[in-house]
Amino acid sequence: MSSRNGWMVFLPTQKTVQWIGARKKLRIYSINSGSIITVRIGDMRVITHIKKGFIRYLSVIAIVLLAACSLPEVTPAVETTVATELSFVLTSTEIPSPTIPPVPLPVEISSKNAASLSMVNRAPVNTAQQLKWAKDSLSLAVATQMTDASGNQLFGVSVLAVPELTPTSIMSTQDGRVADLSSDGKLAALVSLDMTTISLVDLTSANSVVLTISPEFLVGNATFSPDGAALAVVDLDGKVDAAGNPVWYVELHSTVDGSLLNTLEGFVTASPVFSAGFSQSPQWIVWQARATLQLQEIVNGSLSPTLDHQDFVTAYAMTRDGSMLASNVSTASVEPAPAVTLWDAAGGNVLRTFELTEPAHCLDFSPNGNLLAMGVGSALQIWDVTSSAMLVSLDGHAGQITALAFSADSKYIATVGNDNQLFLWQVSE
Repeated sequence: MSSRNGWMVFLPTQKTVQWIGARKKLRIYSINSGSIITVRIGDMRVITHIKKGFIRYLSVIAIVLLAACSLPEVTPAVETTVATELSFVLTSTEIPSPTIPPVPLPVEISSKNAASLSMVNRAPVNTAQQLKWAKDSLSLAVATQMTDASGNQLFGVSVLAVPELTPTSIMSTQDGRVADLSSDGKLAALVSLDMTTISLVDLTSANSVVLTISPEFLVGNATFSPDGAALAVVDLDGKVDAAGNPVWYVELHSTVDGSLLNTLEGFVTASPVFSAGFSQSPQWIVWQARATLQLQEIVNGSLSPTLDHQDFVTAYAMTRDGSMLASNVSTASVEPAPAVTLWDAAGGNVLRTFELTEPAHCLDFSPNGNLLAMGVGSALQIWDVTSSAMLVSLDGHAGQITALAFSADSKYIATVGNDNQLFLWQVSE
């Protein structure tokens, strides 16, 4: 509390102390007795009469003098407005707010930064069979297949938000296997257990069946075209021609109304057709029969030269523009050494090989075709397509990688393995 003559200090014994002048004298008022004591600071001399209780007040003087010695030097008050209350305001300078580190943003994966790939998230999955990215790369559909305690086969699809990997929709059924997922991850093609019908399920609309296709033959496989407008359905009836050779068909059906758009045939093989359908390119249908691959133009039905391998083809992938195909065989013998072969799709010529230490079980090209991702054992490997150089090999899975896929914007790679784990990989800014 300030006054014109000095600073007032209230004591717990109902006494008031006032400085006089430039801290040269100290005046003490006793509220109870009315006594006044004036003390000259320089020689500690009491210069006023004490009416009563001198000994009692002398102790008060000693306390006040000790307090005065410990107080900082105070400049005599001037005419100014002094706040009568103290307020405590915490500013950012005094106590800075905690800084939350930003979530690392992914960048497009390239040959220059592939070595910086790291796993940024993971989620448990049950026996994943297939991965499909949405076109905006903000969600990932995972097709699964498992057996319950009663021995029943359970087929399902989980759509996960990216990068959180939290489920946004889940479908589970015992009525048919998931043959394929559309390129945007919104539709699932379910082949009935008796292999006679195909149901298209909208994963974004309460898993409702939007279309049922019933070909007049046993369905071996079904795959969506890259634009999702058509469904390629393989005929497994095993008809034979006049020479006794098996004749295989692929029918293309509209995903809007189920109408038949086209029928492709002409692939000849002594072995049963393992699969046939769309890969990543809208230009070709890929036929696979044990150690043979062959491409067929969708527009005119022309067949490419056969791509012959020395053993069973375990994995293949095409570039989005349909110019190249990569394939892997199951052999792990020393001669020949495990390798992925890169083919010219139209001409059937070998462009180059990628030598491995063990076979690759899944392959995928980056959207621009410059990189090839491989699941080699439990490692994710990224190879440069032009130089045939391995850019990075990444461990993390506790078991063999069974499926992988680049996102549409090439900023993520998703991998799943027989350790029932889904990993999300990215290069951060």
